Amino acid sequence: MAGCPYTWVRGLFGSKPAAPGEPAKNLMVRVTRDGEERVSVALPAQSARWLIELMPDEVVQKVRAEDIPVDAIMVDLQEQGELYPRPIFSLDEPNRKVEVWLE
Repeated sequence: MAGCPYTWVRGLFGSKPAAPGEPAKNLMVRVTRDGEERVSVALPAQSARWLIELMPDEVVQKVRAEDIPVDAIMVDLQEQGELYPRPIFSLDEPNRKVEVWLE
């Protein structure tokens, strides 16, 4: 079993990325701390439309502090008819990295 229970569950149920040109199937979130993957979560792609509600307040504040236009990103995601694979944002701190993307 992987060190992260979310990674293990994802591997158990399987999660395949969308084929080129197809809408995204998954909203992916990965958190690495001190070089070790701590969280790897695959949610339904439509979850991206309410991403801010899924993120801890601390992370939302840090994302905004890094001038990542998370509110504009949310509006864009909510207005799209189909969600296609793409990076959403990445937050790099000295000991932690948060990556969010559609695949």
